Amino acid sequence: MDKENTGKIITENEELKSVNDRLKELVDVDRRVISRKETIGYMLFDGSQTFNIDGHKELFNDSILKLSLKFQSTYNFIAGIWDVIDDLLVASIVEKTRTRWGKFRPYVFLGGVPLAVFATIYWLLPLMFGTHTDDFNYLPKLIAFAAIDMSLEFLGNFRAVGIGGLSSTLTPYPSDRRRLRAISSYFSILYGRLPDIVVEFMLDFIKNGIVSSAKGRTEHQMIRRALMIVGPTTSIIAGVAMSWFAIISKERVHQKIEPPKIRDSLRIVFTNRPVLMYLISNALGSFGTGLSTNDYYRQVLNMTTFETIAGIPSFFFEPFGFAKYNQLASRFSTRTLYMVSQVFAKTFYIPLWFYGRFLHTKDGKMFFQGRIPMLPVTALWECLYATFWGVKSISGNEISAECNDYIEWKYGSRNEATLSLASTFICKIPSRLNGILQPRWKMLIDYDQTAYTEGREQPLKAQKWIFAMATIIPAFLVLSSMIPMFWYNIDKEKRDRMYRELNERRTLTAKKINQAADGVLEGE
Repeated sequence: MDKENTGKIITENEELKSVNDRLKELVDVDRRVISRKETIGYMLFDGSQTFNIDGHKELFNDSILKLSLKFQSTYNFIAGIWDVIDDLLVASIVEKTRTRWGKFRPYVFLGGVPLAVFATIYWLLPLMFGTHTDDFNYLPKLIAFAAIDMSLEFLGNFRAVGIGGLSSTLTPYPSDRRRLRAISSYFSILYGRLPDIVVEFMLDFIKNGIVSSAKGRTEHQMIRRALMIVGPTTSIIAGVAMSWFAIISKERVHQKIEPPKIRDSLRIVFTNRPVLMYLISNALGSFGTGLSTNDYYRQVLNMTTFETIAGIPSFFFEPFGFAKYNQLASRFSTRTLYMVSQVFAKTFYIPLWFYGRFLHTKDGKMFFQGRIPMLPVTALWECLYATFWGVKSISGNEISAECNDYIEWKYGSRNEATLSLASTFICKIPSRLNGILQPRWKMLIDYDQTAYTEGREQPLKAQKWIFAMATIIPAFLVLSSMIPMFWYNIDKEKRDRMYRELNERRTLTAKKINQAADGVLEGE
């Protein structure tokens, strides 16, 4: 064989190898396609979802805006009806959207700066009514609150559907998606939590006299001022970050040109076993007491920063779940990771409640009423929670994306908006029920809604129930919410096969779209 023929054969073999490598790359589920700029943008975008002080809205509504508990209960019932209407409207609009920007990016943009404007108005409502703010039943104040809150709900639904859809279409490769979520979720621990930390320290400094007003303002006035400054500021920063990401991001999972019918989409969502089990689990997990550990720290221990200080040791445990998630996902199903991470840390609430409720200090007080006895057990719980937080955070998003991909795998089309609607709708039934009942529970346990800002302790009966509603009751609710997931029938083998077949299909779809685009350009 002469040198010319030998060189030709080698060249052909190299070209064949190059083609095979390229084909392998196209269907490889470990490929990375998200750019560095998009990664940074997504980190800010993801962190912006929690870059707010919404966790202090209850304090704001009860003690600063001073909405009566009866009004809050009645309003939450009316708002629940509005939720049903705007959910259906939002899902039908988004599901039919086909723009040069994509299907979801316009709504992420809408949920950025425009939503921030309404959020800013909400935090500044006390300024609009002057002395009438102290009137718990002043009608113009109640109407204004209802109008702003419903507007926030409507725009927030567009944002929620947009975020869920965009997050699942940024990349067709699950490992690439998990990598992105691991990085952004870990970043969000500090970035997204920063406003809460700032407000917590401000409140504690005010309550303990570390910060005093030069103009002789009361504690109530200083707390009001702090919330009215930090609330709008964080809303605007988060809104700008979210809108910027909507501009620079790309949707890489192609949608069918023909928009699906809402009725068909709902039928698909509610007649598929894994999707239905996930929705039922979400619904059961949405039941709650309306009182969180933050309420317990503030109203009973009178120390809003208690969780932050007790959680300092947990900082060393937080990276574990994020760093190891892809490795764990290669060995276990998404369902297993989701269930274990949801349940394990929450079950520690049960012995924590017994510890705080039945042990007493030398002066006769129960342990849960004291900062010193509760500090070590809270620190231990924070370490356990932090260890599983990365897996919990990523698997929660992954199982939602897995349901979307399962629908595409089975039917050849995606229904992100409808799945988001169904998930949101089924969760809002218990959450709205919580909203109706929560003010009633507060009245039954003798809860004093202005005690914190006016320097009074909650009655003992209220303290006991606040502690229970923040610990043992949520523990049993989480355990019950995991029961449907035993019938979620996507195991590891089925998941991996699904993604291999999906990537092959998506490669062919992308090829057809590119060929069609080339044909249009040649025709021009």
